[in-house]
Amino acid sequence: MSWNMFGFVRTGVLVVAGLVLVQGCASSSGRYPAANLLGIGSGEPAFFSDESSLQQVMATKELLALQKDEYQVGPDDVVEVSIFEWETNDQTKTLQLRVSETGYISLPTVGALMVAGKSVQEIQRLIEKKLIDQNVLQTPRVGVWVSEFRSRRISVIGSVNQPGTYAIHQNVSTLLDMLTLAGGPQEVAGGQAYVIRRDAGKDEARIRIDLDELLEKGETDLNPVLSAGDIVYVPKAPLIYVYGEVKQAGAFTFRKQLRALEAVALAGGFTDLADRRISLIRRAETGEGNVHSLDVARIERGEMPNIYLRDGDVLHVRASGSKKAWTEAMNFLRGIFTFSYSFNK
Repeated sequence: MSWNMFGFVRTGVLVVAGLVLVQGCASSSGRYPAANLLGIGSGEPAFFSDESSLQQVMATKELLALQKDEYQVGPDDVVEVSIFEWETNDQTKTLQLRVSETGYISLPTVGALMVAGKSVQEIQRLIEKKLIDQNVLQTPRVGVWVSEFRSRRISVIGSVNQPGTYAIHQNVSTLLDMLTLAGGPQEVAGGQAYVIRRDAGKDEARIRIDLDELLEKGETDLNPVLSAGDIVYVPKAPLIYVYGEVKQAGAFTFRKQLRALEAVALAGGFTDLADRRISLIRRAETGEGNVHSLDVARIERGEMPNIYLRDGDVLHVRASGSKKAWTEAMNFLRGIFTFSYSFNK
């Protein structure tokens, strides 16, 4: 290589080195920005069954005794009544009677009877008593059963294989039973379910259940007892986005809680140009995106929480200015040496 060419290369190296130094100083001047973590979590899991939900689940266990009791007829149920003596006299056969919204059925000759909240045996005895008291029959033989269960309905919606409203044949049911009726969660379902309950005169209650704990580990303490009007909602798995200086940028779903650094690992990890800082873009309730800076070095030292992510979060892994400048410098030098080699041949 000629001395003129050497001088040119040396000058280029010095210029590039200066650029690297300037970039390094510029990036270090705000190396540890004050990350505003307010509103984005202090390290608490994004979801699990919280303490309030656990207490509500335990409160529902008091209803479990009703599951063993005989079914109590309610409005919109259809009951069938057979009076055998009437069949003998060809007066009538089995009657199908729908329970009114106010809980009554209307039986010929006997009239209106309040049956809501009664079992079929209780309704049977009630009809027999009325027939005797009104001198219709002296020794009536009455049969009563429910032909259509309609009064107790529970809806299962969201990411289940067979969403819909199901009429239960017992006084109460359980979350596990209802998920089974609905064909179980879909593959795209997240790791949690909500039981939404509307009690008369009270605010809507939401019980949050960790599905993995219930379905995979069989934690019966997370199996609430459900009653008529309850809604089971299984949301889709949360979706987050990772882009920038990662090896496999894209969208990722997760069933269980996921932290920021684990999300980077899902994206294949950092590239050689990656900075040690990450921008988290999280949508606020107003619809605007708030940007928060996460410093990987501080997270690794325990000085900053490795926060849990939420549905819709976006992680941007920045490029390091100094690393980028160094790479450009090496490429520049590689080009010079290639040019000089070709020039001197």
